[in-house]
Amino acid sequence: MNTGEYKAITNYVFNTCGIVLGEDKQYLVQQRLTPVLPDLGCKDLTDLAKRLSGGVTSFVTREKIVNAMTTNETSFFRDGHPFVAFRDKMLPDLFKRVRERKARSYQRRGPKVSIWCAAVSTGQEAYSLGMLIADAVKLKGMGTVLLEDFGILGTDISSRVLSKALEAKYTVLDVARGLPPEMRDRYFERDGDSFHVRKEICGMMEFKALNIQEPFSQLGGFDVILCRNILIYFNDDAKRKILAQFFQILAPGGYLMLGSAENLYGLNKDFVTERYGATVMYRKP
Repeated sequence: MNTGEYKAITNYVFNTCGIVLGEDKQYLVQQRLTPVLPDLGCKDLTDLAKRLSGGVTSFVTREKIVNAMTTNETSFFRDGHPFVAFRDKMLPDLFKRVRERKARSYQRRGPKVSIWCAAVSTGQEAYSLGMLIADAVKLKGMGTVLLEDFGILGTDISSRVLSKALEAKYTVLDVARGLPPEMRDRYFERDGDSFHVRKEICGMMEFKALNIQEPFSQLGGFDVILCRNILIYFNDDAKRKILAQFFQILAPGGYLMLGSAENLYGLNKDFVTERYGATVMYRKP
């Protein structure tokens, strides 16, 4: 794969899903795309580069490349402290919102609080939030705050990982990574070598395909947005556009949580920065 061929592939990846690949990522491209070449009908990366530089590609080609190139690393309660901040700082505020919104319009059906997990991968982040909400409802709901008052949307550009999130079925290794045994026992059902998330948690979830490089204001409003470890793959212009849309669709007082290696410096001045323990949160005034 020569320089021109590499550029054709990385330009396609950038234009399709916003991922910026530097000149030193040839090994990564080769490692990720070589296994899917037979499915694409290409004999080598040179053949693939010619196809991608020739204009319009098929939906199948796009899906295969996106699924291969996107990073889908995740685990239950990944990094720990962001979920402590959600449980101890955000959830009390969200419970208050539920009660206030019910008092204003008790007959309105559907969730009173909405949470969005962008780039949800195989779903562990969304289900981790769901379990924390379920625990809090049991301890502090007092019959006025219910599971049905919360809606969690998980989105990802990769159809492959979304199918696993929708299935809500995880391996022994999956649940061993970050999931406390007592939560596993409360919220999962064992089925041979697999664990299924219980219906009470699944009932809060919705998963759909979304490329956050494209306009997403049609998703509606949210009280919390988690977009962790995603913006690092985009250029600054893409980051600014995404952050501006986050601000637009967040409710007043709503929270945005990024990854620990990400921040808003030089990208957005609209949010107010707050800290809870080791976690930095951004809030809409």
